[in-house]
Amino acid sequence: MVTVYPKGTTIYKPEKCCNGYTVFPFSIEGKPGVLLIDMNGKIVNKWILNKSKISRIPRGRLLENGHIIILGGHMMSKEGQVQEHDWNGKLVWEYFPALSGYLDPHHDIFRKENGNTLLICREKVPEEYRKKAKDPKRRNLLYSDVILEVTPDKKIAWEWHEYKYLDINRCNPIPSSPTWWGGPDNNTITDWTHTNTVQALPENKWYDEGDERFKPGNVLLSLRQLDLVLIVDRDTKKIVWEYTGDYKGGLSGQHDSHMIEKGIPGEGNIIIFDNGASPYKDLSHAGCSFVLEVNPVTKKVVWEYEKRESFHSNFTSSTQRLANGNTLINETAGNRVFEVTLKGEIVWEYVYPKGAATRAYRYSYDYCPQARALGKPKEIPVIPPSNMRISPTKIPIE
Repeated sequence: MVTVYPKGTTIYKPEKCCNGYTVFPFSIEGKPGVLLIDMNGKIVNKWILNKSKISRIPRGRLLENGHIIILGGHMMSKEGQVQEHDWNGKLVWEYFPALSGYLDPHHDIFRKENGNTLLICREKVPEEYRKKAKDPKRRNLLYSDVILEVTPDKKIAWEWHEYKYLDINRCNPIPSSPTWWGGPDNNTITDWTHTNTVQALPENKWYDEGDERFKPGNVLLSLRQLDLVLIVDRDTKKIVWEYTGDYKGGLSGQHDSHMIEKGIPGEGNIIIFDNGASPYKDLSHAGCSFVLEVNPVTKKVVWEYEKRESFHSNFTSSTQRLANGNTLINETAGNRVFEVTLKGEIVWEYVYPKGAATRAYRYSYDYCPQARALGKPKEIPVIPPSNMRISPTKIPIE
């Protein structure tokens, strides 16, 4: 991996981009926070959690009122929480799942149009379900996830416990040592499902045409350990759709699955960052990540982005279909977020100054009143030199 490289915006072709502001969680002044930058990498706003016990932020989403909703914590602690801050950084709402008896919220949050918030929390699988596991290693301790929908007044409006609806013996066949760098609680034996994305389905053409599986409000989930994306009927709580894929062996540790909203090219399709974390069906997926756009009715891949071994992030990462048909891709392991056209041309790239962000999301200049009041920023093209070199340092001879 290259260790010395330019930082900030390294490629920018304004006439080909879906220009706007990009939001991503990041360490700011040594503290967890969220940044909002323009296309040239200028910081437009930042939210710093100065007095919070939150040590890391896996997801931050900008809301239409200019507030930011932040997920803080990791899977095994009891200090995680969801926070909402206004444009100026004032805390206006927070929720602690531990008060309802759950472990930390992790990976993702989703604010619904009715003001409720969807979140993912880890929970222990009850013994009556664990004892049905064929692998004795999984009978003593096993974690799955519960999906919560929380109201503004912090009441649980809906919950979905994965262990009740999934086959306990449907599990990842690749073991991971408890001593690996991901930690003893982040393995394929006790960490059964590892859900990393949640979305309430938007209005879509499939439901308009009569397909009840895609009813708006049904819940779309990505379960990393099972290489599985599924949809839960919110009313019946039954799994009504699932996808494991067949593109070069199928999904492998995927993230950020979501249905493309109406009015955006590809509307109704589901876009997925397929990491290639631990492919065991096809070695052509090893060391390679893909961004896949899937027709959920036919389950066929209708668009993909892949660059063999030059594009790979084994964990985390995200993707988003933009209003002009381009796709925003956050390659966490590559320390960058970039925008590509449908033909795969990179028209914008931003290299994180230090470390990397787990997710990134693009918003239009007029997405919220506060952004609209800033006016359209300057859009200065950035064309990298074709042959850039660092001159040797002159060391004086004593």
